[in-house]
Amino acid sequence: MSMYKKLIGSLTISLLFLLSATPSFAQQNDVKVTGKITDGSGAPLAGVVVVVKDGKSNNGAVSNTQGVYEIKVPASSTLLFTCLGYTDQEVKLGASNVVNVTMTEDAQSLDEVVVVGYGTLKKRNIVGAVENLAGDAGENRPNADITRSLQGQIPGLNIVQTDGKAAHGGQVTIRGVNNSFKARVNDGQKENKLGQGGSALVLIDGAEGDMSSVNPDDIASISVLKDASSAAVYGARGAFGVILITTKDPEKGKVRVSYNGSVSLHRRTVIWEDNVVTDPVQWVEAFRESYLNSSPTATVPSLFNNYMPYSNAWFEELKRRRADPTMDNYSIDANGNYSYYGETNWLKEIYKSVNYSTTHAVSIQGGREGVSYYVSGRYYNQDGIYKVGEETYKKYNLRAKGSIRIRPWLTLDNNTSLMSSKYHQPMMHYGQQMISRQIDMFAFPFALLKNPDGTWTQTAAKSGYAAFAEGTSWQENNKLEVANTTTFNFEFVPEVFKVSADVTYKGARWTRDRMENLYTYYTGVNVSGQDNSFSSLENWTYRSDYISTNIVGTVTPKLGADHDLNVVAGWNLEDYDYRTQKTYRQGNLYPSKPSFTLMDGEYYSTTSGGYTWGLVGFFGRINYAYAGRYLVELSARYDGSSKFPANSQWGFFPSASVGWRLSEEPWLKPHVEGWLDNFKVRASIGSLGNANIDPYQYLETMTASGSASIAKSSVIINGQNVPYTSVPDLIPDDITWEKVTTYNIGLDLDLFNNRLSFTGDYYRRNTTDLYTVGPNLPQVLGSAAPYGNYASLKTKGWEVSLGWRDSFKLGGKPFNYSLRAMLWDSRSWITDYYNETGDLTTYYKGMEIGEIWGFRTAGIYASNAEALNGPAYNFFKNGEMFRAYAGDLRFVDVDGDGIMTKGNRTLSNHGDLEIIGNQSPRYQYSINMSLNWNGIGLSMLWQGVGKRDWYPWTESGFFWGKWNRAYNSLMKTQTGDRVVKIDKSTDNWRVTNMDKNPYWTRMVSLAANRNDGPLTWENDHYLQDASYIRLKNITIDYTFPKHICKKLRLEGLKVYLSGEMFADVRRDEDRPFIVSADRLEVKVLGTQFNLKSYQEDAKSEVSLVRGKVSVGIKASKMNGKLTLAPGDILRFNKTNNHIDFLNFDPDSYANWIDNNNFFFVEQTLGDIVADLRRHFAVEIVVTDKSLCDETYYASFVNEESLDEILDALNKDRLFSVRREAEVYYISPPLK
Repeated sequence: MSMYKKLIGSLTISLLFLLSATPSFAQQNDVKVTGKITDGSGAPLAGVVVVVKDGKSNNGAVSNTQGVYEIKVPASSTLLFTCLGYTDQEVKLGASNVVNVTMTEDAQSLDEVVVVGYGTLKKRNIVGAVENLAGDAGENRPNADITRSLQGQIPGLNIVQTDGKAAHGGQVTIRGVNNSFKARVNDGQKENKLGQGGSALVLIDGAEGDMSSVNPDDIASISVLKDASSAAVYGARGAFGVILITTKDPEKGKVRVSYNGSVSLHRRTVIWEDNVVTDPVQWVEAFRESYLNSSPTATVPSLFNNYMPYSNAWFEELKRRRADPTMDNYSIDANGNYSYYGETNWLKEIYKSVNYSTTHAVSIQGGREGVSYYVSGRYYNQDGIYKVGEETYKKYNLRAKGSIRIRPWLTLDNNTSLMSSKYHQPMMHYGQQMISRQIDMFAFPFALLKNPDGTWTQTAAKSGYAAFAEGTSWQENNKLEVANTTTFNFEFVPEVFKVSADVTYKGARWTRDRMENLYTYYTGVNVSGQDNSFSSLENWTYRSDYISTNIVGTVTPKLGADHDLNVVAGWNLEDYDYRTQKTYRQGNLYPSKPSFTLMDGEYYSTTSGGYTWGLVGFFGRINYAYAGRYLVELSARYDGSSKFPANSQWGFFPSASVGWRLSEEPWLKPHVEGWLDNFKVRASIGSLGNANIDPYQYLETMTASGSASIAKSSVIINGQNVPYTSVPDLIPDDITWEKVTTYNIGLDLDLFNNRLSFTGDYYRRNTTDLYTVGPNLPQVLGSAAPYGNYASLKTKGWEVSLGWRDSFKLGGKPFNYSLRAMLWDSRSWITDYYNETGDLTTYYKGMEIGEIWGFRTAGIYASNAEALNGPAYNFFKNGEMFRAYAGDLRFVDVDGDGIMTKGNRTLSNHGDLEIIGNQSPRYQYSINMSLNWNGIGLSMLWQGVGKRDWYPWTESGFFWGKWNRAYNSLMKTQTGDRVVKIDKSTDNWRVTNMDKNPYWTRMVSLAANRNDGPLTWENDHYLQDASYIRLKNITIDYTFPKHICKKLRLEGLKVYLSGEMFADVRRDEDRPFIVSADRLEVKVLGTQFNLKSYQEDAKSEVSLVRGKVSVGIKASKMNGKLTLAPGDILRFNKTNNHIDFLNFDPDSYANWIDNNNFFFVEQTLGDIVADLRRHFAVEIVVTDKSLCDETYYASFVNEESLDEILDALNKDRLFSVRREAEVYYISPPLK
């Protein structure tokens, strides 16, 4: 299913100021001050910036190569001397105007405290792969949450955004790789996923949380623990890395108020409405061509996508009216039916090119000895991307932190946060379809929005425009999250021995309301219809409760100047409970007043579900440094999880790392002093576990139908239907933790007074006991192979970071600048997997994750004669022909047998298939630049991917256009000489524009859609280069001088501008055709209908498209037969003899069924799962019975994969899907 992704750019104008009580000052006479600046050895020091403290003068100076400076300042000023790598010096002017200064080296950059697991460490003593980012990296960015602001900021931190909507945060992994992939198979596609999956563990002030819930202005620092050594104390939860977010602590002193406000303009980076052809004549000509090219005898169908009439006479009239702008863009025939001749850009009618957001953030802090507080709030509001329909996102953050020293040895800290969000969006009125897809499928450019009398056209109804415009089909998500952490800090021996004990509660309550209504359209003056058969209201409520507690002891004994020891030990307990309930009913009486009491539909349902899990862990870490040169760290964690059976609930995860600071060696230091500040090599090894598995997977469960454990059968004993259930599937003897063992070596360099810095890491990660399908079992056993810990994966990667910062004098004032570039890469291979035949549609030993198998090409055939001399197409069906013509792709016969084949798609026999690319991102990079001069600041962040391949899947309508379906959009890039032009005047067709090097082959409908289409299968001609570089953020700011701020009684003031980037029977009543299935008997009276009845299903149904059928039910008390009309569905429940009558659009149904597609009309998830099981020949298990009662009205094309269908059904994340080999598990949504 093609997804229309909204990539958002934005522009922000903001104001930041600080309030405090400060006095003004008077002007003073300037004096000239001179002097010399030297380092500790007496050598002159160049590049030292000299300014007046407290902003009493705008003058500044920089020392020259002899260390000499000269500056004019007000008398009795205090001079501030700053230089990178040295401690700031302050000198109060006295009687002498000659001030000489000796600068001392600043060890702060190495003694900087970095947040690590359950504590802090000096940066110079860290031997793991830890990256620290200051909180201001996310400030002044017009984003709804911090996730987007972090993209590209840290090497190895990979953030994938699904789209640009404010409500969508993105997936975060550390040194991660997406190991899932889909392979084409004869009946569509096959989804493959290895292992339990998961993402980085995010801890906010020590408690597990969601980055999207944090106010970016509250963040003090972000630490990313990338290797197993640094993350080992988190054990089972740290397999994908750990992100530690620390919020700002209260600052004592006078009350300080800070405000940050912004107004942002967002623009989608891809404006599809500017890239589609809206000229109706050109569009229809392409529509005709894509059909006529399918075979020499092809004709154009009489309907556009089976609902809008087409004829050659209408096309001629369209051309005539488009040539004369004075003519009407519609006509009404003698029967009152409408015909349309307009030019409508449906995407432009739906989407805005820009939208806006506003942010207001306020914080107040202060305190006195023993008591301090910090209170902050943030409001974020973003309007939608739709011109019609109300789409709004509002988010509120509130945080209150306080600290009270109860005793000299006891401090009480409390941290309370609240997040509330509301997201309202218009929706399609049926099937939960994406409106962009509906526009691509049903909105033709010649069709109009409204009829002459102001009523909706059928196109407006089918595409969803009417539903959006009227605003009565919508979805609203409301979420409230409250968290509180209370911590007792016991400092038994000051700066030596302390213990902290904390307890955290986080409760979340959220709801989802969905309203779907009916919309009337007119195809003629008095001819109307509706695009759906029912209206509905749905309410979901969710509740989660999370409790965690930690007791952590830290010992830092004073062992002398050469010994630095830090010992941490602790205990951690977590408990999570999740509950959900759903209410659904049909038949809205008042579309503008949603209420279950204002409905008259007989169908309604209520369901509920949930799960719980718990985890307990014991952990410890020892850090030791001798003489600042030799560093050792040992850590371990022992975890127990309720998600595993009793004999494998516990896991032990140790790690060790060492470091050597050569720059502190006495034999080297004298030779490098003055230019080499830090030279550290480090190495680590450690293991982590992954417990990201659904609860209860180790239990044998019985399922009768859908998700019901016990159901009534059709078997009658003693006059009653007897209940039944099924034998449970096999489960492995044991299920245990997936284990990740990481080896890491690194190098840290700081040179030239810390101006130049370098960090490099190389790592290897082995993942074993991956949860997947096991070895094949004999078919006579009657059960699929159970899932267990059977596979393994190897990953190799590296990361480098290079930075430079400096300052010099420009115009008599200091110019500060910095530059940091980062580059990282990784590759992964399968090292163990059960695949005896070497099947290429799944994983195999030695496979590199992301590899793309496809066909090689050698251009485009210039003539039919040339095509006939090429290799036979064999399984490629181009239109209606299994052969190539002029303008088709010239495939390379790799194996030389004269026929294009894919063999049996195994390692030993893959025909002409080869590895043509890889979809995993390679060589990811970012460049961060900033400068500041005279209060003016500029910063830029560039981010990109150096290498990545992508092949568009079927139904990627905005790529393939009419090569996907004849009635899809026509892109501007698919016109003119970009497409081959064919001379068909002779039997030997010929391409007439080969000299223009056309990119697009002969336009043939379904060439990129059918399973056997020549463009459906991956090939290197249409393999896309998905590498990119983009300007992620640019910010220009101005900080007002201190003396102006003081006059305004402000502590600081800054303004900034920021940008982000079926059956068919003839009528014969004398000789009726009778279809009997189970207990249904259908008498066919000349019709087109669909009968669905399977013995194992609790329900049977008959759907009538055209004509008439009569239906009788065997062994029931019903007298006579029921006659159905077109658009009727009769659904019979075999367990209770209940009959439901439903309605549907027969034209749409016929279109979908004719193409062997899916069409679900008010069907429960349990019924849909049964259909999908049969169609895809896979096992689908619903682990929570309450999910099966959720109803859907949806349609899917046959080429869409099972994963795409499940993903569409799960648009609102009502459940989670996990695939283990050939079995899909549908469970309640994961936390």
